[in-house]
Amino acid sequence: MRELSPRDPREVGPYRIVALLGAGGMGRVYLGLDGEGGAAAVKVVRAEYAYDPDFRGRFARELDLVRRVHGPHTPRVLAADPSGQTPWMATEYVTGPSLHDLVQATGPLPEDTVRFAARGIAMALERVHASGLVHLDLKPGNVMVAAEGPQVIDYGVARVLEESDADGRTIGTPGYMAPESVRREPDGPPSDVFALGGVIVYALTGTGPFGEGHPSAVMYRIANHDPVLTGVPEPLRGVVEACLDKDPERRPSAAGVLEALGGAAPPASSAEAWLPPHAAEVLDGIGREYEAAVGAERAGRTGRDGGPEGGLRRRRRRLLVAGAAVTALVLTAGVGTWAAATLGDGSGDQPQPEETADRAGCDITEDIAPEYARAAQNPPVLPSDSMVGTAFSADGRVVAAGGTEGLVLWDWREGVELARIGAEIAPLSGMPVLSPDGCRIGYAAEDGAHVYTIATGEHTVYQEGTSVGTMAFSGDGGSLLLTDTATGVDADLLRVDLETDEVTGAYEGGGFADGVAVSPGGGYVATVNSLGDVTVWDADGGEALMTAEDARSGFGDNLELPNDDGDILYMTATGVVHANFLEGGDPRVFEPAVVPENGLSEFALNSAADRLYATYTAGELYITEENRERYGTKVWEFSSGRELTREADAEYASLLAVHPGGEAVTGLSLGHTSLRILDPEDLSLVDTIG
Repeated sequence: MRELSPRDPREVGPYRIVALLGAGGMGRVYLGLDGEGGAAAVKVVRAEYAYDPDFRGRFARELDLVRRVHGPHTPRVLAADPSGQTPWMATEYVTGPSLHDLVQATGPLPEDTVRFAARGIAMALERVHASGLVHLDLKPGNVMVAAEGPQVIDYGVARVLEESDADGRTIGTPGYMAPESVRREPDGPPSDVFALGGVIVYALTGTGPFGEGHPSAVMYRIANHDPVLTGVPEPLRGVVEACLDKDPERRPSAAGVLEALGGAAPPASSAEAWLPPHAAEVLDGIGREYEAAVGAERAGRTGRDGGPEGGLRRRRRRLLVAGAAVTALVLTAGVGTWAAATLGDGSGDQPQPEETADRAGCDITEDIAPEYARAAQNPPVLPSDSMVGTAFSADGRVVAAGGTEGLVLWDWREGVELARIGAEIAPLSGMPVLSPDGCRIGYAAEDGAHVYTIATGEHTVYQEGTSVGTMAFSGDGGSLLLTDTATGVDADLLRVDLETDEVTGAYEGGGFADGVAVSPGGGYVATVNSLGDVTVWDADGGEALMTAEDARSGFGDNLELPNDDGDILYMTATGVVHANFLEGGDPRVFEPAVVPENGLSEFALNSAADRLYATYTAGELYITEENRERYGTKVWEFSSGRELTREADAEYASLLAVHPGGEAVTGLSLGHTSLRILDPEDLSLVDTIG
């Protein structure tokens, strides 16, 4: 929860607005209290969209869908005004965490708990399908955990069964998409059942059935590999396997899943009746914090009506600030149902960022906000136990790493952690992006582009409420380049001013980008998308200078603009293409003497060391002694094109990052347990971090 700003409303319809919960794709979401003190999640459309007839139509459609699916295990709409000057809707406020956050906080759940939750989710899906709808984005983050049972939320991408998906865009969350959705074939109720199988696996094991990694890699496994069901108990294995069948015709219906799990179940009498003690304690803590916040608001209202207002207002502020430090808030992309998952005791005031004097430029190793420096760990620790992305600062002195627990800065030569920025980041979203001057670091997320000013500790979310797929800083460091995933394959690369947060331009025609590159001098911008399209634009004028259709996005960005002379490198399934979009001519293709079975997975260019690296994987979720030899790295001498690994490949490392002066290469070990510092010549191990 956050304190209201002057631009936030104090009343919406019959609701008194208490706090800002966050921003969704269509507007801002608030905690509201009605005249009797009942709570609601109140979603208000952004002012700039209120006069757009098409947008109003989408809002009204979402409202209609949610009203149609209401019943047990789905929060209901309490009130709405889609035709007002500023459209809004209010839904039930769920006092509980998402299933994703609960498992992250307490670990995998026991069989009986998961069976009860799965029965509730199946009941919700059965009603959705009977209403002629498909959810299309069922996932652990869209299942809220309330005392009485699970609540399925977010119908922002749901559609009527008879509607066609004419634009052919991919809908859903990669880890829980059905194979037919991955292949862009017609989807329907069986697609939701497939997602239900994945949700069950996540609740039981803490990970999805197709693992983690780059979305394209996860989607490849969904379409081609069997799910990993290690940790799924035998009594539930049969129904999970049936849900995750590749053939939608062979999957059971939601009603069939419900029957296999034991049939419909009445609401639980309390959290303790179906959740293990440590999970029930999380819900109890959330309830206490909610009551404290609402109680403070009620007391504050009495103060405004004639009581001692000042002290009560300070008390409310203290609650909101403390809650921001220890509470994870979950916002749906569609309806806007919220819950708070308490991860600490929330006692006492939290330290406020200390002011740092303005400087001309910044030194990334010295100009660090005190709270970030104090949080640094010794010895250094990875910011996640799974996928960690890295990037070098422009001067090469610092390696930045991002993961589910935040961002860190390391002096890689000394092996010292300089700064740690705590944040709850979704898996796959922690790829760090550094500004050219080293003063800012950020990452793309489902709720906007997060940017931190390293010296002051200032945190800004640009285009808040926008699901940002990828981002980069412009060459002059004054703008962000980002894509909005909601626009699907037709997305443009947007240019957003860092001072005003205004969209100042767009690079059209690239589609939803998996990676974006900016040339060193800032003169050119390029993207690659999951469809295999590469586009290069003039950074200033926005003119498209080159397109290609045979690329493979793979892991990482897999796109290089090594200079401002027109050179570009991108990856295909079997090699790396080096072309020049200014001079034209035939491109060079770096293709290994022996092409790996699953092709290449990523590449990185080290111009200073005259090396080109390209990794490949076995295409399997886990490394075993049997498949270890099917992971490796190909290396070429870039100037001559001569492959240096014709006889023996270099050891595998994922998510490669190259020092700007060519001094070192970083990459993750096979098990993602440590960050490896590698020699640029032969990729031999120099040091490890974590």
